[in-house]
Amino acid sequence: MPCIHPANLTRSAVSRVSSLEILERFRNEHKVLLALALLITGNIRNAEGAVNKARELMTNWVIPFASPEQLTKWVKWVTIKAAVADSLDEIRYYEPRYLNRTCMHAEHLLNGNSKLQQFHDFLLHLNPAIVIAELDPLARAVAVLRTTARASFMDCTLPLKLSADTVLAANCRAMSWIAKKRNDADGDQAPQQQARRNHDTGGYNYVPVQKRRTGTESTSCI
Repeated sequence: MPCIHPANLTRSAVSRVSSLEILERFRNEHKVLLALALLITGNIRNAEGAVNKARELMTNWVIPFASPEQLTKWVKWVTIKAAVADSLDEIRYYEPRYLNRTCMHAEHLLNGNSKLQQFHDFLLHLNPAIVIAELDPLARAVAVLRTTARASFMDCTLPLKLSADTVLAANCRAMSWIAKKRNDADGDQAPQQQARRNHDTGGYNYVPVQKRRTGTESTSCI
């Protein structure tokens, strides 16, 4: 029996992601994956189930070679789709809420990757209980698909099995809510930042005083 050298292997056999690499990626990203699934499903048990289902699916696929960054994106995408599929009935239950509604915010249609990344980071930073309590499952699903998976509106319609108009209206609700929460958070941080500045300066605001005729300059506290 002839020896099998790596050079004799076909390209398809070499250039693929191993099951161990996939399992390691799920292990490293478990906290984020669970958080994303929880935002969609609304409870921890179903979120764990979605992550487990995604891991099982991907370990049985033949996945072409990918960089760690690309593999992480795929892992997140499959987990999100699994969470949506498991919660589809509950998600679509809220479809009537968005019928005959339109989005009048141009920024919601034109959000670039940088803005969506900011929204993604902020969404994961929030207490999930607040997101679940204040946003319905449809708006949450669209928010995760748009901010994390960078799914277009048409891409969102496929896993959600909803019209583009419904997705647009739910996206408007989600983006408006996230923007408001970010503004509220920025407003809450302003007094704290001012308090830190006052503490650093001993409670005084220092301003420069006009130069004297001698050309020297001094400072005075007010």
